[in-house]
Amino acid sequence: MFDVFRPGLAAEALIDLRFMQRRYGPEIANKAMARALFNERFPVTDRVSMGISEGKMWASLATPLYLFIGFCMLLTAATELGTNQRIGAILGNTGTSAILVLAFINGIMALGRLFGGDLVHRISIPVVLLASAVISTLGLYMMSISTGGMLWVSAAVFAVGITFFWPNMLGFIAEYIPESGALGLSVMGGLGMLSAGVAQPIIGSMLGDPGGEIETAAQVDAAASFLGNMALLPAILIVLFGGLLVYMRSRKGETVLAN
Repeated sequence: MFDVFRPGLAAEALIDLRFMQRRYGPEIANKAMARALFNERFPVTDRVSMGISEGKMWASLATPLYLFIGFCMLLTAATELGTNQRIGAILGNTGTSAILVLAFINGIMALGRLFGGDLVHRISIPVVLLASAVISTLGLYMMSISTGGMLWVSAAVFAVGITFFWPNMLGFIAEYIPESGALGLSVMGGLGMLSAGVAQPIIGSMLGDPGGEIETAAQVDAAASFLGNMALLPAILIVLFGGLLVYMRSRKGETVLAN
């Protein structure tokens, strides 16, 4: 009988499973692959490599900085996800399909997140978050007063503003609160989704349109007015992220002096 546990067979399976299947048959190749995988050890997380205990990881979720970022995450998620679908419905009344509008907004976001890594490394996460809040506020306000083709320009401005919200909120946790580990990232992402889930029905009910598309002129006017009110969320974030930037720079200065 063929020895599935022959030394080197598992390594061959990892290199080329298809070749192994042709050479030894699917059953032997799959067993060799399973043996190789079960013998491998998962790499330790950054938290473990830094020697941070599980208790300290849980305790980091109750620190003032983490709670502050969690509150900011509620506002950023509501700004981004809570208004995005309504923007598509509003711009759809310009004669363009709402699907195309949403594709336009999300296309800008995809490109920004694809090439935005260098921007963050050259500046800093708090600066990017502050700039995103400013641009998002401007975009929402422009959309509330714009008509015709200018709505597309306003949508582009808003898309640029919200592009770096979500990834940099998680990036802030990873860079400045690393002791929270994967748990901190998961909880922060969960807060964002919770905020979006709560915001959607509230926005729909305030527009008088809890489930369907915005079609009547009254609904369009109400939606435009509501976008102006929604601009208050990123406006609040301007103040919060401005304070965060000052705090992080002062903390960095204290670290330099201590060293």
